[in-house]
Amino acid sequence: MNLLQLPQMVFTAHGGWDEIERTRPDKRQMFFEYALPMSLLPPAMILFAADGLGATRFPDIPYSLWLLSALLFLVLELLSVPLMAKVIRAVARSSGAHATEHDAFMIATLAPIPLWLSSLVLLQDQVWLIFAVPLLLLIATASLIRHGVERMFRVSEPVRADEISFVVISFGILVWMALLASVLLPLLASR
Repeated sequence: MNLLQLPQMVFTAHGGWDEIERTRPDKRQMFFEYALPMSLLPPAMILFAADGLGATRFPDIPYSLWLLSALLFLVLELLSVPLMAKVIRAVARSSGAHATEHDAFMIATLAPIPLWLSSLVLLQDQVWLIFAVPLLLLIATASLIRHGVERMFRVSEPVRADEISFVVISFGILVWMALLASVLLPLLASR
């Protein structure tokens, strides 16, 4: 699987999903090749924004607090991957789907890639884009979850795949909001 297949995976339950199912990459390999490098983007962008937009909007916040927020965000991101894998598997199994730990981990590793990439929007300072781009890429993440559930768990009934995906996406949004709060709370507490 390579990242160039990701856009196709957003729109279909085949393509890259077929390759993952066929090759069954190791969980550790997927974590270190995809989750770890991608999860470094948001903290790096937080620190980049701390000198630009962050310094403009929050001039009284010291850089050390931005650094703490970025580090906290990174740790929570990395913990969220196995957490989401457990949630995905539990939800799928409660719906009667054949959900293995490996397949759930593949979905949990690949689905947040659009959200991790959305942090690149912090390279510019248009506030409306800082809100719009992550919301748009949240839709791509939701689609990856939906297609991953269908393919990896072999859920052929669309309604059942939608139900599983809805619960997983809802929990994922809560996790995403907690991650965002982990950045904002230390910053707001210092004011």
